[in-house]
Amino acid sequence: MELRKLELARAVAGSPRLLISDEAMAGLSGREIDEVLDLLLRLNARGIAVIMIEHMMRAIMRFSQRVVCLDLGRIIAEGTPREVVADPEVRRAYLGA
Repeated sequence: MELRKLELARAVAGSPRLLISDEAMAGLSGREIDEVLDLLLRLNARGIAVIMIEHMMRAIMRFSQRVVCLDLGRIIAEGTPREVVADPEVRRAYLGA
């Protein structure tokens, strides 16, 4: 967890306008996920745009304003988190429903 925080600190040291978070939640516990999300939300509130590439639905639902969902490199849905998780094609691709 401390390594993730260090990576974020190093990334924002250059005062970026855009931060790409690629699977930052992988392997973390629930509490650790909340800590990383809180950090990303604070960075976003400071004006840093954040693109989150993530499979952790809990993180996506809490953090995202807009979601683009891909399946085999093809966009299958985009919209709010609630719209995307309700999309039948997303449910088929990710849940086998």
